[in-house]
Amino acid sequence: MTQVLRSLVGDIGGTNARFALVNPDSLVLEGIQTMSSIDYSDLEDAVRLYLKNQGVETITRVCLAVAGPVVDGKVSFTNSHWKIDQQQFKQDFELEVMALINDFAAQALAVPHLPSNELMPVGPELSVDPDAVKLVIGPGTGLGLCGLIETPVGWQALPGEGGNADFAPSTERDISVWRFIRKEVGGLLGVERILSGSGLELLYEAHSSLDGRMDKLQAADITVQALEQNDSLAYEVLDHFFEILGNTAGNAALILGARGGVYIAGGIIPRVKTLFARGTFRKAFENRDKMKDYMSGIPTWLILSEHPGLTGAAAYLNCSGYH
Repeated sequence: MTQVLRSLVGDIGGTNARFALVNPDSLVLEGIQTMSSIDYSDLEDAVRLYLKNQGVETITRVCLAVAGPVVDGKVSFTNSHWKIDQQQFKQDFELEVMALINDFAAQALAVPHLPSNELMPVGPELSVDPDAVKLVIGPGTGLGLCGLIETPVGWQALPGEGGNADFAPSTERDISVWRFIRKEVGGLLGVERILSGSGLELLYEAHSSLDGRMDKLQAADITVQALEQNDSLAYEVLDHFFEILGNTAGNAALILGARGGVYIAGGIIPRVKTLFARGTFRKAFENRDKMKDYMSGIPTWLILSEHPGLTGAAAYLNCSGYH
């Protein structure tokens, strides 16, 4: 007999689409599968193949977390050729519920449901202000950023497009890097031009240029070399990457008043968690002129959960107050 689970959840990034099935009132993910967006002409084709692989003929409720702004029920992905029309998707799959949420809104909504062993403290272990905003931020294909606050009807995500905010150089080294990368990309320099996988590669090129070379290296190779050699250019570049992330997260925490804690998400940092824990990020995060004491009281964690976006999408569907 064909098994029918009532809800499909998805975490649709710029590179990969992750899917899972959940039962009503549950956050337990079943049938998790990752599919590359470049292998399919559109999202609908990927979903149909996923459901076929799972032996599921009927779904009635869907929540997709997507890497881009949702405007009037439509999404054009920032870093992918896929597009979604919420009403068309609902009609095509004959759904009762079809929800589109920002991918970092899903990351944020997962935070209250993550076990402690999937959160690694970065810096001192501090208590949080339970009434204050939480901040979730992280580099991957782009840079995601979202606030989270508890309301009388449940947790409420505060999504935005913070990755496209201007990069703010704060040291002479930052300024030199800004000049190099701005020349490479032209126009305004959004911070995700640096705080992303492709940004890490640009940052490596910038450092190489400052050393009088013009070397290039793939992001995966940069992280591998940095882990293996703490005197390598890759290590220096990754350390600078952590510093810029610390500055960016610190700015966002000040703007939001994120004394509920800051959570680092995304696919890059967990791969280099041992280096990340050495303190560059935290030092830059706290270095806030007159607000250092304020910042030193905000705890920071690295999210180690493998699929927080799927958990957050399930929470949106199955926990009260999200829709």
